[in-house]
Amino acid sequence: MQALEHILYFADGEFGPTRAFRRAVALARHHGARLTLMDVTIESGFSADLVKRFGLGDDVQQSEQRYAALTHLAEDWVSSPSPRLRVTIGTPFIEVIQAVLRDGHDLVLKPARARPGRNLFASTDMHLLRKCPCPIWIDREPAQPETSDSGVSETAPRCRRILASIDAMQPAATRLNQRILDSAVAVKEQNDARLDIAHAFQPRFADLLPERAPERTGTSGDSHLTDAIAHLEQRHTLALQEAVNDYRQHINDENLHLLRGEPASQVLAQAEALHSDLIVLATLSRPREPGLFIGTTAEDLLQGAQTSVLALKPDGFVTPVQSVR
Repeated sequence: MQALEHILYFADGEFGPTRAFRRAVALARHHGARLTLMDVTIESGFSADLVKRFGLGDDVQQSEQRYAALTHLAEDWVSSPSPRLRVTIGTPFIEVIQAVLRDGHDLVLKPARARPGRNLFASTDMHLLRKCPCPIWIDREPAQPETSDSGVSETAPRCRRILASIDAMQPAATRLNQRILDSAVAVKEQNDARLDIAHAFQPRFADLLPERAPERTGTSGDSHLTDAIAHLEQRHTLALQEAVNDYRQHINDENLHLLRGEPASQVLAQAEALHSDLIVLATLSRPREPGLFIGTTAEDLLQGAQTSVLALKPDGFVTPVQSVR
């Protein structure tokens, strides 16, 4: 992760010291970065007559309440320098992205809006993951309060095991893979965490492949299938090894995972098996045609994820949200 200069924390209606908030404060302190705390009042559309008749709080009143809540949060948890506070009225993901475009934020953090029995990431989360031009880190709240190894409650949250998902066979993704790995290594170093790197591939003739290479039986068909599987896995293994050559001081071979099958489901299964508490990924391998803001694999992975994610965009990504000065 590059040196951060201006971090944006989007409360999304959560005014307690969430994991994402405490991480934003810790990162700002670590990098000497400016910190902005932001929330958005969803425009109600109520007329002045309805507000007065039914005693409803209008948008301005709600914004004032949100600003007061951010003020208390900052006073209780942030030492100098004081963060900038901002509350706007509108559609949350649009307001956040416009703030990124206007103020040059280089990282957005927010808490996941967990919904029992449903996907971890709600609509606003997915909009931001698809369309936010800078890296976005959405943190899942832990089931239990976080403590250090000595049992003391931790102010700054820790990641303990990170899974970086790369596409080692995509030539256009070389630069993006480096950014993913740089970010994952930076988080690993700051948190004294363990880092795993995964590359998943799905052969075009995947339906014909068994889970393991078949033993030779002497028949031509079995021999050809065995050779095809071995050749494919060798190519992808070499690509994965080459992609991580510059990061060998941070990982061992046992932390490299070549996964065969549908990429999103394989990466999610690997994250669960490893008990990863952060997945670092890209939402696109490269800028695509206008109107496409997330790849199929990333969409499926994020829809199924049950852990925190740090999502990056490729160089040249253009958000559909218009900048407002």
